[in-house]
Amino acid sequence: MQHTFLGFSINEWFGLLGIFTAIVTGVGQIFNRTLNRALDKTMQPLRYAIDNLSKTIQALKNDNSAQQVEVRNLGKSFENHLIDSQEIKTKVINLEKEVFRRGGHND
Repeated sequence: MQHTFLGFSINEWFGLLGIFTAIVTGVGQIFNRTLNRALDKTMQPLRYAIDNLSKTIQALKNDNSAQQVEVRNLGKSFENHLIDSQEIKTKVINLEKEVFRRGGHND
């Protein structure tokens, strides 16, 4: 006795199931490839923009580091100039005292 369901035997049902699975798998693969290509085309500019942004951020970090070093060096240079100007001021004051002490006014 052969079992049937909706007019098809079990062997026919398994055959139909296999055919249906193959068709669905094939359509799924085609859809997947098409979707991936469309997404790649759509996402490529975004990838480039993100890469460009990453490079820009890295360049800004490097530039900021270089500027910090430069500011430190300028600070040291400024301190040296302050010390030099204080020494010059002291020398000028000492020279003024010496000139006035000697009576260096020639009128």
